[in-house]
Amino acid sequence: MTQAKPGVPLLFEAHATKSVSGTTRDASDGRIANRLRNRQHVIDTFIEMVNEGKETTLDHVIDRSGVARRSMYRYFDDLSDLSMQVFRHVAEDAAGDALLDNPGVGPRPERISVFVSVRLRTLAKTHAFGLLARRRLANIDDVRNGLAVITNITRVQLVNQFEPELAEMDPERRERVIDTMILLTSFESYDVLKRQLDRSADVVETTWSESLTTILNAG
Repeated sequence: MTQAKPGVPLLFEAHATKSVSGTTRDASDGRIANRLRNRQHVIDTFIEMVNEGKETTLDHVIDRSGVARRSMYRYFDDLSDLSMQVFRHVAEDAAGDALLDNPGVGPRPERISVFVSVRLRTLAKTHAFGLLARRRLANIDDVRNGLAVITNITRVQLVNQFEPELAEMDPERRERVIDTMILLTSFESYDVLKRQLDRSADVVETTWSESLTTILNAG
């Protein structure tokens, strides 16, 4: 089974690869390798369609990918299963971008700048799929759990990046500040600013950086 990148919710591992008429065997087998390529092609096609704002019904994905309907159901149980696999793929792909180098090290303005920059880059890359997960997949337990784990990963990153400031706070104040920073830099905050208010990436970066500075200074 393919291993997730660091920071990717491990719960996705249980759904990593559907057995596709033997694809769990040696992929060096020509037929198996071809089926794996076709399966990945479907996932890539789905991602392209989401990024283009296209409708992603199973019929549309089949038409766009050129994969036969019979083969599609060999690779995925249904549209929800395909969507879940895409969600996992996007989460893994974005995980490397979300990692912080030397968290907690350096002057506070520099740490704020690094955190905001990394956070915005990750959200820009996954925004369309975040909307998909919340709108279409919210009733899938693994997706709900995955979103919760991703939020917790963000919390851990915040704590590590700003531990020098948080360490000076009493426990109750510390938790309130952490919660406020999570809300401030959440997917929902990004979505409101970018999609609903049509703010540029530079404006969002400045807004978040100034707000984090104010919060940490007040601590």
